[in-house]
Amino acid sequence: MKLQKPANRKLDIAVNLMPQDPFFTTGLGRFLKWALSVGRYIVIFTELVVILSFATRFTLDRMVTDLNSAINQKQRVIQSYGELETNFRFIQRQIEDYGQFKQEANLVDIFPILNENVPYDVVFETLLVRPDSISFTGSALSQDALNVLINNLQLSPYFTQISVNKIESRGEKTTGFNFDMKAGINLNAQN
Repeated sequence: MKLQKPANRKLDIAVNLMPQDPFFTTGLGRFLKWALSVGRYIVIFTELVVILSFATRFTLDRMVTDLNSAINQKQRVIQSYGELETNFRFIQRQIEDYGQFKQEANLVDIFPILNENVPYDVVFETLLVRPDSISFTGSALSQDALNVLINNLQLSPYFTQISVNKIESRGEKTTGFNFDMKAGINLNAQN
């Protein structure tokens, strides 16, 4: 007969040398035991949050420092262009002033041209001169004077798109016609 070796089995043996406290079998005892075991996890979680907040604070502080240095650098660049911008704005204002002066000069130039084309028996009541157009209302003492005015404006190279908005008789007791006209201005035209 052969001797058999005993099988390698592990036996789970739990030996508790601490006596069981009867308090932990009560409801309050079980709650306190549960609170203590969960409390450990709450403390560990709180410590992790604190550690993460410290790490985040250092990274955020570094980001703020980097942003401040970038802002300061860009401010210095912008300040270096300050004189250029001042000069540019000054030149821009001069160009605008020149354009306005040129426009006003053009408006003044229209009066002698208009005087050449208007007969003596035509009287203007209103005259509105814009850079690109002129509109006027007035009265002509005769139909011939009104015809001469319209023909002169049409033949003049300085006036374009002549439109007569209104022609009406001045009344039975007064001779002549009231009119309302509009025309475009072309001061660059050559005779």
